[in-house]
Amino acid sequence: MKIILSAAVCILSASPVFAQQFTGGELGFEYNQFVDDGSLDGTNYHAGVEMTFDRSFAIGANIQDLGFTGRDTSLTLHGIYHLNETSSLGVFVASDGDDNNSFGFEGGTEFLRGDIGGYIGQVEISDQSALIFGLSSNTPIGANFSVFSDFDMVAEDAVAVSTQELGIEYSIAGGADIFAQVGQAEVFTDFGNASETYVGIGARIQFGAARGTTFEAR
Repeated sequence: MKIILSAAVCILSASPVFAQQFTGGELGFEYNQFVDDGSLDGTNYHAGVEMTFDRSFAIGANIQDLGFTGRDTSLTLHGIYHLNETSSLGVFVASDGDDNNSFGFEGGTEFLRGDIGGYIGQVEISDQSALIFGLSSNTPIGANFSVFSDFDMVAEDAVAVSTQELGIEYSIAGGADIFAQVGQAEVFTDFGNASETYVGIGARIQFGAARGTTFEAR
């Protein structure tokens, strides 16, 4: 977490020329715990920054540190094309510095009063390939509240793993966004399926002219 915070401070305190290109950033954390097995839990710290070259092209970077059965830090880089003020397309590459690397395409747009997004790509894990896919949405339901949902899947020939989440978020005026969620993790194999429910809480702070980043870590 100290590394994440130090990186954010360095970016924000850079030269004026660099700062003019900075459009948004985010710091946050998330904690989840399985309902039936209290010994299984995980904390995810994450940070992101985004810079623009003109009205259409931008680059972004996200770093996250995930703790579950161990700790794993990964970096995601995004190349972003803004179709207009409400819709964006992008390509991403991500790596944890070992043998786990992924790449793919992503997109997002405002829809009604909220927004929707998704990604599709491929992950390489120890010389094996798998499909990665995800969808997300966020819909305001009041002045400060919104409802969000997330679906993520990793699938290859013999096994597929997915998570589904539904939560509510509260935005503190001029401050952080805090949220609570309930989710389900599922494993599908040729020998049968298994699922487990989990609950989580988290918070994030978005800053910059664009109020955060266009895309998240992958």
